[in-house]
Amino acid sequence: MSSRGSKAKNGHVTTNEYQLKTQDRYVYDAKVLIGKSSKHHGLPDFSHTPNRKYIKENPDGSFREMRIYGDNGEPILEIGYHPEQTLTGNRHDYILHYHTFKANLERVMGGRISETENAEIYNKYKKYLKEYGL
Repeated sequence: MSSRGSKAKNGHVTTNEYQLKTQDRYVYDAKVLIGKSSKHHGLPDFSHTPNRKYIKENPDGSFREMRIYGDNGEPILEIGYHPEQTLTGNRHDYILHYHTFKANLERVMGGRISETENAEIYNKYKKYLKEYGL
């Protein structure tokens, strides 16, 4: 499935901090993951499967974020729908936005996404977002 934390020689470590929401819970080709405890709430840092997509939902089943991984299993893009103070000026207003990743896995704020702002990203992943009413 995926890993979080330190890398082994092959770039991955095994983990059991995530599980599929149900054994067959997908939104198109994106696996929907939930943390096994409230302490583990982020998406994996690496994917053992190249070009994988994972979705994390809020406890109520609404969309929280989606992470897209590249050929080498490293994250390349993250789409989020949650408060982002750097974009809204507060920690309360939900906003659809994206992050990119540097080689060291540092997340970089990309900005808002919508049909008019950064529309190429929105349109590429629209079918996943539409499943959640976004």
